[in-house]
Amino acid sequence: MSDTFTGNHALNIEEPLLFEIGSKDGSGVDLPEPDGNSDELGGLMRATAPELPGLSEPETMRHYVRLSQKNYAIDTGLFPLGSCTMKHNPRL
Repeated sequence: MSDTFTGNHALNIEEPLLFEIGSKDGSGVDLPEPDGNSDELGGLMRATAPELPGLSEPETMRHYVRLSQKNYAIDTGLFPLGSCTMKHNPRL
């Protein structure tokens, strides 16, 4: 078997999903029990609680900041355009 070079080598840091980070024991917020009659939902009331990840607000913010830093921005990296194709792109 021969190895081929595709050129697709880069730093790739996998970010786990919120469901992989959070615990199922707790929740980031404490919601009160809903007031009212479940009959008003026409039989659409959940039988069990949703399995949402239990994360604090700082943990959630850190997760989304890490994801946002993976986006490319002209302010944070080189944007190699040729001078013949450069246009004025003012910052808003």
